[in-house]
Amino acid sequence: MTIQQCRYATEIARCGSFNEAAKQLFVAQSSLSVSVKALEKELNIKIFERQGSGVFLTEEGNEFVRYARQLVELHDFVINRYTGDVPGQTLHVATQHYDFVADIFGKLLNDTEDKQYKLSLREMKTYDVIHETQTAGCDIGIIAIKGSDYGIMERYLSQRGLVFTPLLKALPHVFLRKDHPAAGTEKISLGDLRDYPYVAYEQGEHDISFFTEEISADKTARQVEISDRASLMNVLLATNCYTVGTGIMPSLLNDGRIISVPLENDDHYMIGYIMRNDRKASQITELFIDLLKTGVAGL
Repeated sequence: MTIQQCRYATEIARCGSFNEAAKQLFVAQSSLSVSVKALEKELNIKIFERQGSGVFLTEEGNEFVRYARQLVELHDFVINRYTGDVPGQTLHVATQHYDFVADIFGKLLNDTEDKQYKLSLREMKTYDVIHETQTAGCDIGIIAIKGSDYGIMERYLSQRGLVFTPLLKALPHVFLRKDHPAAGTEKISLGDLRDYPYVAYEQGEHDISFFTEEISADKTARQVEISDRASLMNVLLATNCYTVGTGIMPSLLNDGRIISVPLENDDHYMIGYIMRNDRKASQITELFIDLLKTGVAGL
């Protein structure tokens, strides 16, 4: 077994595709396939299952990739340490579409005095946040779990070696432009919004209820899916569309043109972070968690 084989396996797991992993690694897809087959034969395990257009980790493959990721990280650290190319601290954050996370990440940047570091913040679909955290593609993931889905999500995360740490309970709110026809009330019911288009973050092939970021609205004849916060803001500002979320909207990017109104609903969100249960948090990850706790407490 080689470090290269471990690197190949972890990248395939991260991408969920041999083809995409080959592009990221700048190698031929056939080379990846041959390398993985040789690795599986040597270890007498099956790492990946091919289904449809993608690949999925087997149970033993999931365990192997966790170890392989640690080997690759340790290898790269040792090489950098003794060749003089010290990268400094690293932190990779994956999150659902929340601007308060970007604000806290910005505070981390301002508070970090290291001369060298590599930090990244990526917004992505719920499944991808979980997958990236599980396969160590990121150090920490930020998600909100709907109260009605809390039990099933905890089991789903636990089965993947992840622990969810709750930080804040938030009640559902409706987001819409301030001069929307349905604005101007202290609370809004889904019935009040039935005639307006409903916007949600698209979840791709993993579009199941406990992955959606919005508390389910009544099915309407007009539904819109978007992939990023900027598009959501523009759609809400330019139309009579609405969406449902946590009600948390601290970013300076919003100058009051989008408002949040409490939704008449018995459900709630539990906002928190996920991490692998077999990985000790680094110093900078601990700092980010402290900033998260402080930032969320002030929302």
